Amino acid sequence: MKTKGFMLAEAIFSLFVTMLVLFILQSLLLSVKKANLSENQHINEVAYAYVQLDQYLHDEDTKMVYPLVNEGKGRSATFVKVNKDKSEIEYKIEYYLPKRVIKVSKSDGGGYMPLIFNVQSAKFITRKDKIIIRINEYNKGESDLVFQLDEEPDEDRNVKRNKKENTGKRKRAV
Repeated sequence: MKTKGFMLAEAIFSLFVTMLVLFILQSLLLSVKKANLSENQHINEVAYAYVQLDQYLHDEDTKMVYPLVNEGKGRSATFVKVNKDKSEIEYKIEYYLPKRVIKVSKSDGGGYMPLIFNVQSAKFITRKDKIIIRINEYNKGESDLVFQLDEEPDEDRNVKRNKKENTGKRKRAV
């Protein structure tokens, strides 16, 4: 007996094979997507941290930002943000070990702004016009964040030196 068309068993078998192929294809695409995300995630976190701090340093209310050289001795970096109203705020970028995070906070205490999480180690290099943060993350390698800043004005440096010398003399005289 000749039949024209599919039998019910053939149709069910065809649907089963089609569903199996689609399931394998979906799993393969998800694996490729997951692998792609894990490679770029590190780059995105570091880039986001750089952009976040750079925008904060150079916002519209900021007149200038300059680093304080050799203040942190490699464990942190300190910079001063001068606003347009000539108010100065001192900030510190440091590696906070208990939470393994690079953070920015005011030098006088208070809250902080986290930049990068899951940091194995960090080293801070301060030059007269830049701050370099060398970050070593777990299983992700090393990254350098370089922030170009203004140079500390000479008149401010001389005023600060004179204040330190005068307070030192007063303390000795007492």
